Amino acid sequence: MEFDLEKELKRALRREDASPKFADRVMERVTGSTAATKRQNSRNGKDWRQRLADFFKPARMKWVAAGATAGLLIFASFGVHRYRDHQRAIAEIAEGERAREEVILAMKIASAKLNIAQKKVFDSSSQVPSEKHQ
Repeated sequence: MEFDLEKELKRALRREDASPKFADRVMERVTGSTAATKRQNSRNGKDWRQRLADFFKPARMKWVAAGATAGLLIFASFGVHRYRDHQRAIAEIAEGERAREEVILAMKIASAKLNIAQKKVFDSSSQVPSEKHQ
């Protein structure tokens, strides 16, 4: 005996007509649940303003305050982390600028020394009598 998935699906999903009282039962449940909800609200006697006032009572407010505090602490910690990264980047840029200035100063000093050495070499070569003229 072989299991045929396609046949089983067709059999399970075939169209069947609803019972004659199906629509009546659905409508009864819909109106019954709406009426029950209205009765529940009228029994409690709470409209939206009362529920809002209940929300801000101390028992609920401590949870709201705790959640807000936790969110604020998380936000502040991310802010501090970003601020430290920014300060670190600024310090690295300043250090790079300082190193650049030092390199430029070193190159100016080296250039001045090379100019002095070149001048001495040029002066000494011009003072030596050439052997061809003698």
